[in-house]
Amino acid sequence: MKRGIRILAMDDAPFNKWSDEKAFLVGLLFRELTLEVALREIVSVDGDDSTSALIRMVRHPKVREEVKVVFTHGTTFAGLNLLNMRSFYEETGVPVIAVTSKEPTDEIRDALRAAKQEWKEEILGRNPPYKALETPHGTCYYSHLGLGRDEVEELLRRYSIESKLPEQLRVTDLVARLLEGLAP
Repeated sequence: MKRGIRILAMDDAPFNKWSDEKAFLVGLLFRELTLEVALREIVSVDGDDSTSALIRMVRHPKVREEVKVVFTHGTTFAGLNLLNMRSFYEETGVPVIAVTSKEPTDEIRDALRAAKQEWKEEILGRNPPYKALETPHGTCYYSHLGLGRDEVEELLRRYSIESKLPEQLRVTDLVARLLEGLAP
């Protein structure tokens, strides 16, 4: 993929799973490593609105014509609020890459069953499986739609500068942590 592309990185802010009903999603638009735009959305804890929130972000007037790829920190936000990668990609046409530092397990599926939200397992099944990738800082795991595997791995390696996650996601996580304790 050519240099100079604009990447929207998205992560959730910390929240109290016992008392918060809402949580922030933070989206930062980068041109390469330069931060250009900051966005936020509010989603329901354990809800089903993270996909629509991400769609609103990429359609925001400040970014809609600019975003060429989305990086997300995994596919679960605000507890058990699952990103439906396929629905997102089908509706926007914007490639999406979910990245984690830990190997995915059945933990999410078990949590959905414990929370009596088994219906969300269909979303897990529709999302592409995660693949492992060695970066200069360790192994990350990614799932993707809209780009080929070689392009995805090139992007992840190019931007894994300070950690095994792309720098855009690392910075988005830092910014999202600033919202901890604030009421959405």
